[in-house]
Amino acid sequence: MINTRFFISFLALLYLNPVLATPVSHPHFQPMRGEIELKSTATVTWLAFIDVYDAALYVGDGAQPTTLLEGPSPFSLELRYKVSLSKAQLIEGADVALGRQHSEQYNAQYRSDVDALHQYYHDVIEGDRFRLDISDEHGLVLFFNDELVYENSNAAFAKYYVGLWLAENPLSDRVRDGLLDW
Repeated sequence: MINTRFFISFLALLYLNPVLATPVSHPHFQPMRGEIELKSTATVTWLAFIDVYDAALYVGDGAQPTTLLEGPSPFSLELRYKVSLSKAQLIEGADVALGRQHSEQYNAQYRSDVDALHQYYHDVIEGDRFRLDISDEHGLVLFFNDELVYENSNAAFAKYYVGLWLAENPLSDRVRDGLLDW
């Protein structure tokens, strides 16, 4: 049985103490990356019990969840894998989601960019990380385990591709909702 007085005190501290109400933290992700701040994390789960990867969203000042993909603020999405996946599995997942999100004609506009990006995907094992840095100034910059592997200066492509996680009909609705809940 829960001690009611303790529970009420705990709730009061939670709402009144700014230290307890700080942004999301996660043991695998830094609270800041340069000038962008960790806003949210989520875990991709397969078959309701296999955690595939943790995702972290870092966002610059002034950004809003509802306009993140349209706005000028830089942001970063980091994926930290908890299981091994092949490059082919990563590409297939992206292609299926992009096919769900957009028409064939719209996807055709970015096909060569997607293919170029996918050339730099790697098989992953537990602990590997991909990070996509997105900005109007630099477009999309892809890192694998903190090593720069790909750059595409087209900001429209960058936001199109990161939409795999953040746009309507994403790879996972639960992850999208979690990442945009800040």
